[in-house]
Amino acid sequence: MENDRWVVLDRSGHGPLQLVDLARDLARCDLAYTWGGRISMGKFLWASRVLGKRKIVMLWSGSDVLFAQKEFAAGARSPWVAEMVHWAVSPWIADEVRALGLPCEYVQASFVNVVPQPQPLPKKFSVLVFVGHVEKADLYGWDRILEVAQRLPRIEFHLCGLPEGQSLVGPASIKLHNWMSDVSPLLEQTTVVYRPVRHDGLSFMVLEALSHGRHVLYSYPLPGCFHVTTASMACEHLEMLRERHEAGTLDLNEQGRNYIAREYAPEKVRSELLRRWEQIILS
Repeated sequence: MENDRWVVLDRSGHGPLQLVDLARDLARCDLAYTWGGRISMGKFLWASRVLGKRKIVMLWSGSDVLFAQKEFAAGARSPWVAEMVHWAVSPWIADEVRALGLPCEYVQASFVNVVPQPQPLPKKFSVLVFVGHVEKADLYGWDRILEVAQRLPRIEFHLCGLPEGQSLVGPASIKLHNWMSDVSPLLEQTTVVYRPVRHDGLSFMVLEALSHGRHVLYSYPLPGCFHVTTASMACEHLEMLRERHEAGTLDLNEQGRNYIAREYAPEKVRSELLRRWEQIILS
């Protein structure tokens, strides 16, 4: 984000010295941009208020909405927080934030590098799924993944995302992979990414899969993806894709690739964010 006109400092650390840096930079910045929203006063917002800062952008990203919904039900919303600028990473998150009584706008804030020459679809049909932690398996739709895998035993599934030492029990058709910082090697060996989450901001793995030209089943409506909300719908789409793959008629997901290149290219997102930040600062 930084260039010859902008100084953009990351102050997301929580150590004592990092908090000192945060307070110093907060006092002198033109704009504070926080990834993650809330409706009550946390330490960062209390400090902002004491320092007289009002040009603050909160980017709501997903699980923060679930926490805020509980606070909202308990009547914990702060009027001062409602005066901030509220953005959301996806249209559905923006809707959920507006339901909390806050003005919120969907603003594209995710960078995804476009894969210029993606690998062809692999010869063997397979499905990639993700669970980030065993304690959140229900949130990631592990029960739906299990049901689909059991109903489609001919299809091979690859589960990634679990930290070292964690595992989930499933049929032999599900191969386990631990968390990895770069899923590109798995995506290159994948035909379909299945993301049956019960709540999501905007999945980076879905965006990366589209950039690689992979087919995606997602529980939210997103261009280039199949919108599926039940295990039965997922089975129908996977069977259709598998049949096309075996018939040799399944190509790269060009619609998804074009969507990523058009909407998520780093330069486009960066320039739009800087333009919007400048508007807020000058207003």
